[in-house]
Amino acid sequence: MRTIAERLLHGDRWLQLKETVYLDLHGRERSWVYAERTGARPAVVIVARTAESRSLILIEQYRVPFQAPVLEFPAGLLDPGEQAGPAALRELAEETGYRGEVLEIGPAVSTTAGLSTETVQLVYVRCGEEAAQDPAPEASEAIRVLRIAPAGFTAALAGFTAEGRLLDAKLYVYLKEGTC
Repeated sequence: MRTIAERLLHGDRWLQLKETVYLDLHGRERSWVYAERTGARPAVVIVARTAESRSLILIEQYRVPFQAPVLEFPAGLLDPGEQAGPAALRELAEETGYRGEVLEIGPAVSTTAGLSTETVQLVYVRCGEEAAQDPAPEASEAIRVLRIAPAGFTAALAGFTAEGRLLDAKLYVYLKEGTC
């Protein structure tokens, strides 16, 4: 595979739509259209559990592309020059009001390799049993905070899917693995 050309189809403050023209394995010219964060900013996904009860802190956030709420882990973009750990703690406090300590930071991983160049780092955080402050989401973030105890993972997953609620893939895998 060899890239021949790239062009920007559309771009705004947050996102760019790009096209790459390339030669496939048989030497035929092909193209691929994909999304890329403006400035190629990476993101963090925060897997936050409370220290004593080990409850999982989640959010339900209205997502414009689906015109519906999606259940997911708190997450957000890194500011220029920011590291994953501080970004995760900042986003956790903004979206949920919880504060905590970083336990582990995973490597950068692809979220949807055929659609986007986005990478995320999963950041595992231990936090207090209660929120330390009121959440302070941005005006574009309609967020509801949820707290699920480990004993409730199976029921929560069954309930979410039975209700037809949309779950982020990372959350689904986490809950499913916790129920197996």
